[in-house]
Amino acid sequence: MSTHTNEDLEDEISLTDRFVKYYPLAVVCLGSLGNCLSVLVFFGTKLRKQSSSYYLSSLAISDTLFLLIQLMPVLSKVGIGIYHMHGFCQFFVYLAQICSFISVWLVVVFTSERFIAVRYPLHRSVICTVYRAKIVLFILITFALIVHIPYLVISTPNSTVLENNSTTTECSLNFSWYELYKWLNYADVMMNMLIPFFLIVIFNSMICQSVCRLARIRRTMTLHPSRRRQSTSQNSQHTSQIKVTEMLLVVSTVFLCLNLPSYVFRVWMVWDNTSTKYKTIQVIANQMYNTHFGINFVLYCVSGQNFRRALVELWNKRRHPNKRLRETQVTTVLSEFSKSGVGSKQTTVNGTWKEVHELIPIAHS
Repeated sequence: MSTHTNEDLEDEISLTDRFVKYYPLAVVCLGSLGNCLSVLVFFGTKLRKQSSSYYLSSLAISDTLFLLIQLMPVLSKVGIGIYHMHGFCQFFVYLAQICSFISVWLVVVFTSERFIAVRYPLHRSVICTVYRAKIVLFILITFALIVHIPYLVISTPNSTVLENNSTTTECSLNFSWYELYKWLNYADVMMNMLIPFFLIVIFNSMICQSVCRLARIRRTMTLHPSRRRQSTSQNSQHTSQIKVTEMLLVVSTVFLCLNLPSYVFRVWMVWDNTSTKYKTIQVIANQMYNTHFGINFVLYCVSGQNFRRALVELWNKRRHPNKRLRETQVTTVLSEFSKSGVGSKQTTVNGTWKEVHELIPIAHS
């Protein structure tokens, strides 16, 4: 009985070690690639005209920086020990805290914006603008840079003597500031978990209620012949807004699910920092927390129809870079052709040369 128990424990430790060794590297590499593609889609397509694209692009950049910082301890194992150098250690801890804070509150911001767009659609064009998004981003980043300055003090490279009398250096807590660390940890839990989670849950609940109400209203308008034309004219705009809303609902919900276990364990470890129970569960919770920084591209592709279309548009643009130039040249030629007096009406058609010749009738003398 004891033999089987020891073997099971060794298998659990071995599985945990392999998970900790390979999974974070996969998250960093694939997540960073996905975040970079997200930025290209949001800024390289028509989606850049939406204010939510600025929030999601900033979220992708912040998440990528956080993932790259998680790669720093791995680099020290291959001889690149910049993470454990004085000055760099404090800076990377400071930057990681900033990225974590910004990622959390960006989810809150675009969730609240989506609530305004759905609940108060008449005010959406005034409140949910690109200009306001830039102002909100500036305020959020400035606030994050200021409030996380203490993390430059509480972290430092610490040397540890191993059993074989060798010395290793790690970037960890400066224990002379342990009391400050405890209060910062409580503040971090409050600012990055309790308040944002409460706001996201409230906003998501009201968004779902509003979406269901709008769906019932559209069905009622469709059933009445007198309102059918008005419903048809507004259907396209409502459908586009609902698609964006559904995507952001998925992003914020997955964010809650992946972050909650890690913060629960963080609070637990502050209260009982000598406990070694449930180590495997704690490791999995921490990896879930890191996963949310690299999973958004997958969520966009799965739940965002507009994002998928924009991604295909970007891919086609990269594959055929001269197509837009050819279409522009055809448009210019046809416009000049009409101005020359051959036709009494100016005609402008976008498309390939073959499509244009099929659309424009040939004038006979």
